[in-house]
Amino acid sequence: MILDLVGGNYFPANPDALASSGRLICVGTMAGAKSEIDLGLVLRKRATIIGTMLRGRSIEEKADATRLFASSVLPLVSRGAIRPIIDQIYAVDEIRDAHQRMESNAGFGKIVLTFA
Repeated sequence: MILDLVGGNYFPANPDALASSGRLICVGTMAGAKSEIDLGLVLRKRATIIGTMLRGRSIEEKADATRLFASSVLPLVSRGAIRPIIDQIYAVDEIRDAHQRMESNAGFGKIVLTFA
């Protein structure tokens, strides 16, 4: 499963990384709403592509989605079955460096701030 929050020009790389019969879930378009993908690869991998967003949904629907995520996805993260990709970890006093890295698009994965 791939959970894509970025979309845009990053989206076409997803089918390459997806396992056979995998699911690609797009929940954000921070890099843009338009993209091209290799549909042949999507078909060969028997992939499922799902798109959704929380904007415009009621508070109750958002709460239900949050509960479902907490009960179904977070246990997978705890077991290590799903691992976030961490690009860089910064102490909070290095926030300026973290922001520069994010703006440069040089990283791959999440930028994490620690507050210890």
